[in-house]
Amino acid sequence: MKKYSTGECDWSHGAPCDYDNGRPSHKLLGPCPDCGSPTYDYGGGWRCRAMYCNRSDSNPAPSVGKAPTWWDSNINVYLDGDSWCATHDGFINLQESDAGFGDTPQKAVDALLAICEERKEDE
Repeated sequence: MKKYSTGECDWSHGAPCDYDNGRPSHKLLGPCPDCGSPTYDYGGGWRCRAMYCNRSDSNPAPSVGKAPTWWDSNINVYLDGDSWCATHDGFINLQESDAGFGDTPQKAVDALLAICEERKEDE
């Protein structure tokens, strides 16, 4: 099971989420692409567990759509100081491995994928 951490909380992709009166009615997913908080499956899509995020259940929309493909891939996203960092499984260090940074998890993933695409073009 893929594990995530924001520095404030840790969770595993697919773990039960006791969001409904203590009963595991949902499963935890990856970090919210906007704020990095844990997310859960909801109505065929997903929702963010952060109270003030646009993708949270305080937003009246029934679901925020399809989950990002990087949640269940070889890309790891974590908070590194004030920025989000995205790396691939097997990351060694910044000198030997690719990493993307951004203000949000999605921007970090986009930066990592851009670096990987540039490497492919250079080969």
